[in-house]
Amino acid sequence: MVTMTGISVQNFRTIDVESWLDQNPAAMEEIFLKKADINIINKWLSRNGYCPAAPEVSVSKLGSGSDDNNSDPTSPIDARGDVFFPKHGRSNSKKHLRHDYAKSKYRHMFRTYEPSAASEQSADDRRVSLKEMRMFRSLPPNSSNILSLLIQSKVRLPRYPSKDIDKKREERHANEGEFFMDIVKDISNDLSLRSLSQKMIANISVLTDADHASVFFVEGKRNNKQSLVSKLFDVHSGTQIMPTKTSDNSIRVPWGKGIMGYVAEHREIVNLSEANKDPRYNDEVDRITGYTTASLLCMPVKNSDDDIVAVAQVINKSNGVGFTKEDEKLLSAYLSYCGIAIYNAQIFDAYSKEYERNKCLLEVVHDLFEEQTSLDDVILKIMQRAQMLLKCERCSVLLKDSNSEKRFSKVFDLAYPLANGTSCQSAIRRRQQFSRAKLETGSPRNRSHSAPCCTYPSQDPCADLQLGNKIAELVLKTEETINISDAHSDPRFDRETDTVSGYHTRSILCKPIRNRYGQIIGVAEIINRIDGLPFDDHDEQLFEAFTIFCGLGINNAQLYEEVAISAAKQTVALEVLSYHAGVECEEVEKIKGQHIPPAPEWRLNELTFNDFSLNNDDMVMAGIRMFKDLGLTKSCRIEIGTLCKFLLTVKKNYRNVAYHNWRHAFNVCQLMFATMLKCNLRRLLNKLECLALIVGCLCHDLDHRGTNNAFQEKSSSALAQLYGTKATLEHHHFNHAIMIINTESTNIFSNLSSEEYSSVINVLKHAILATDLSLHIQVREKWFAMVEEGRIDWDDKALREIFRSILMTTCDIGAITKPWDVSRKVADLVMTEFFDQGDKEKSELKIQPQAHMDREKQDQLPALQLGWIDGICRPLYESWVKFDKSFKPMLNGVLLNRAEWEYLDAERLSKQGTSRESVV
Repeated sequence: MVTMTGISVQNFRTIDVESWLDQNPAAMEEIFLKKADINIINKWLSRNGYCPAAPEVSVSKLGSGSDDNNSDPTSPIDARGDVFFPKHGRSNSKKHLRHDYAKSKYRHMFRTYEPSAASEQSADDRRVSLKEMRMFRSLPPNSSNILSLLIQSKVRLPRYPSKDIDKKREERHANEGEFFMDIVKDISNDLSLRSLSQKMIANISVLTDADHASVFFVEGKRNNKQSLVSKLFDVHSGTQIMPTKTSDNSIRVPWGKGIMGYVAEHREIVNLSEANKDPRYNDEVDRITGYTTASLLCMPVKNSDDDIVAVAQVINKSNGVGFTKEDEKLLSAYLSYCGIAIYNAQIFDAYSKEYERNKCLLEVVHDLFEEQTSLDDVILKIMQRAQMLLKCERCSVLLKDSNSEKRFSKVFDLAYPLANGTSCQSAIRRRQQFSRAKLETGSPRNRSHSAPCCTYPSQDPCADLQLGNKIAELVLKTEETINISDAHSDPRFDRETDTVSGYHTRSILCKPIRNRYGQIIGVAEIINRIDGLPFDDHDEQLFEAFTIFCGLGINNAQLYEEVAISAAKQTVALEVLSYHAGVECEEVEKIKGQHIPPAPEWRLNELTFNDFSLNNDDMVMAGIRMFKDLGLTKSCRIEIGTLCKFLLTVKKNYRNVAYHNWRHAFNVCQLMFATMLKCNLRRLLNKLECLALIVGCLCHDLDHRGTNNAFQEKSSSALAQLYGTKATLEHHHFNHAIMIINTESTNIFSNLSSEEYSSVINVLKHAILATDLSLHIQVREKWFAMVEEGRIDWDDKALREIFRSILMTTCDIGAITKPWDVSRKVADLVMTEFFDQGDKEKSELKIQPQAHMDREKQDQLPALQLGWIDGICRPLYESWVKFDKSFKPMLNGVLLNRAEWEYLDAERLSKQGTSRESVV
C-alpha cells in the first residue's frame, strides 16, 4: 500500500502531489503501470514529438501471432532479442513471409555499424518496428505487395534514433571532440531529408549553443526558378515574406528574399548580433510566434561540387552576446559533413522517386493491355495515372477530328478532387457552361472548333461542350510541346475562361499524342502542379512517356473498335449469305415427294458411271440414294428432310464455273460410293469414316472460283490473306462446309454424340485438305511403300489417315478412268477453266501463264495429258491394283485413255512435220 506521508487528504494541492511523486519515483511508476491506458500513453507520445501507437496493435497481439491458429502465445523469445516475434516452424505461406520480412526489418539487417546495447532495445526502435508491422499487416496478402516491401527494404538504409538535446549538451560539455564525431555519425546513415532536417537542427543548436535553428533545402535548377524549402517548421527569422505552406507540409522561401535567400544567392555567411536592425530582416514570424530574435547566424551548406544544397540558420546565442568567429568555424566544419549527407539523401530521394515513377509507368502499361475494349476507359485510366504521378490539378486528352486538321472530335477532362479548398470539378463545370455560352453567341473561334466534351468524373460524361482551348489548338497546329510557367502572363492563354469559371490556371504543359505511324491523333494537357511550382524538364520527360502510352492505348482501342465493327459486318454478311445461299422449303418438299430409283437403275454402283447422265435434280436424289444404300441415314440418325436441304444447299453454294462445280462434286461422291461397294472398301471403314468421306466428296470444292491456289498467292487475294498460301482453297472449302453444317436446318450431324461429332469433323477436314495435289505428292510415297509391303496395320491412326487421303485423290481425279468420250469431255472442261485463269494472269497480273494454262498453246493438250497420266494417274491406280484386284477396271480405263491421247499427240507431231516440209 502506497501512502503519501505529510499530505492531508482533505486539502492537498497539485503542486504537493507532484513534489511527492518526484521524491518517490518507485511509487509513481507503480501508479502509472496500474492506472495508465493507451489514451494516456498516446497523449504523452504526441506531446513529446513521437508517433502515437495504434490502439488496435499491441505487443501481446504481435507476440501471440493471433493471425495463426497454430501459433503459441507462450513461445520463447528469439535469442537475438526480438520480443515481438515468436519462433515458428518454417513455412512458405505468404503470412509467414510477411512476418519474416517485418522481423528482418526490426533486426536492422542492413546496419553499417553495431549500435550500443542501450540503443538496441530503445523505445524508438520498438515504435518503428510496431509502425512497420502495422503497415505490413494492413497490406493485402498478395505477392506483389510482399515484393514491393522487400524491394523497399533493400534500397532504404536503417535510421537510428538520435539522442535527445539535453544528453547531447552534456556530452558536448564533457568531451567536445567526441561529441563532434557523434553528431557527424548521427547524420552519416540517414537518407531521409525530413529526418536529416530534424537531426541537423538539433545538432547545430547544441553545437553553437543556440536557442533555435532551421535548415532550408534548395529546390529547382540553378538557371531556373529556385527556392528554399524546409521540411520542418521551427523558428526561422529573417525571411522577407511569410513562408507559404505547400501540399506536402513544407515551408517555401523565395530565392534571394530575406536573409536566408540572400545567403543562398550570394553564397555568403551572415552573422548579426542585432538581427532586427538589418534591412533584410522581417519580424513577421516573431510577431506571430511571440518570439524575439536577437542574434542570428546564417550559413550556406555546400556539397562536394561546391553547389549550394541548403541554408542553415541558428538564432539567439544562449549567452545573449552573439555568435563568435569560433561558432562560425565550428558550424562551417559541421555543415561540410551535412552537405555530403544532404547530397546522398537527395540522390536517394531521386532514385526512390524514379522507382515509383517507373512502377507507375508499368502500371500504365498493364492498364493498356488489361482494358482495350473501350476507348473512354483506356483514356480515363491513363489520365488517372498521369494525374497521380505528376501531381497536377487537371489532366485533359483531346482527340483530333479525322475530318479536320484544326478540330477536336472528343475531349476528356479529369479534375483533381480538391484544389485550393474548393472543388476543382465545379470550376470546370462553370468553365464548360461559359464555353457553351460562347458557342451559342457565335464566337468565331468556337464555331470553327466546336466539339463534344467528355468530363470525368461527371454525371454527364458525354455532354456536347467546347472548351475553346487555344493552347491545345496551337499544339495541334505546330506539333510542338508548350510549357507555360505563368499562364496569365502568356498571350497564348485565354484568361477570360478563368475569369468566368473562377478557376485559376497557373501553369500548363501540353504535348501532342502520336500513333504508331508518328501522326498526330490528339493532344494531352496537364494544368497546375499541386505544389504550386511550374512544370519542369523532368515533368516534360515523364509526360512524354505518358503521351506515348496514351497514343498506344488510343491506337489499340481504336483497332479493337475497328475489329469489333468488322466482326459485326461479318456476322451480318453471314446472315445474308445464309439466307441467299439457303433453299426454300418448297424445294425440299418437292425432292422428298419424288420417287428415288435404286442405285443400279442409274448405275451409281458402277466404276464406269457416265458423269453427264443425270441432271441437277436427279443428282440430288442420287445423293440421297447413296446415303441410304450405305446405311448412313439409319446408323448416323440423319433425317431425310435435313439431308434433302443439306444436299440442295451444297448444290446452291457451288459457283457456275466450267469444271469445279456441283456436277464434279457429285461425280467424285459417286466414285467414292462405287469403290466402297465394288472394291470392298466398305469393310475397311467405320460408319463415321464413310459419312465423313461421302460428305467430303460433296463439299471438297465448295465456292470454287475457277482459279487454283497458285493464282490466289500471285494475286494476294482475300482468301490467301485469310488462309495463307498453303492449301488456300481447300481450307476455304472446309470452312464453307462447316458453315452449312452449323446451320440448324442443314446439320446432318446433329444427332451424333459429342465424341462422334468431333471425330467426323476431324476426318472431314483431313479429307477435304487431302484434295490438294501438293499434299498428295507428299504422302503418296508412304502409300506406295505400304502397298509394296502388303501389310497394313489398320489400328494405326496415321496409316488410316494416309489411306483416306489417297482414296480422296483417287476419286477426285477419277474422270481419267472413265470411258474415252466422258474423259475427253471432262478434259475439255478442265482446260477451259485453265485457259480462263491464264487469261486473267495475262490481263490482271501481267505475267506469262504456264503452258497448260496458255490459250495460245492449246494444241499441246495431248502431250500435257500424257505427262499428267504418266506422272500422277498411272502410278496411283497401279498401286490400287496391287492393293486390291477389284481396282483393275479403273487402271484399264487409264491405259485406254492414255492410248487415245498418245494417238492425238502423234497426229499433232505428224501435222507439225508436214507443215515444216511444206515450208521448206
